[in-house]
Amino acid sequence: MIQISIIRHNNEYSQIKAFGHAEYDDYGKDIICAAVSVLIINAANSLEKFTNDLIMAETHEDGTTEILLKEHPSKETVLLIDSLILGLEGIRNQYGKKYLSVDYKEV
Repeated sequence: MIQISIIRHNNEYSQIKAFGHAEYDDYGKDIICAAVSVLIINAANSLEKFTNDLIMAETHEDGTTEILLKEHPSKETVLLIDSLILGLEGIRNQYGKKYLSVDYKEV
């Protein structure tokens, strides 16, 4: 299962963390993994290109991907993250919680 953590601090987005594998199909054929990867990579690229917010985006050797917001998120950043969440929740709703979970945490 792919696990997505949407982390907020003081009621503002602060971090998105994605890890795991959907195991919906064989490696290289897993459409859920591919869709989630595209959404997260596109969100990170969009945040870097279309906002002036300071972010750090990286993928670790174990496949975990993190997007860390280093400051108060702008309206543009909030919109892009809301769009990411909409896409992720759409995938989860279509294919089920067996393959993708989206959790929200306040720290």
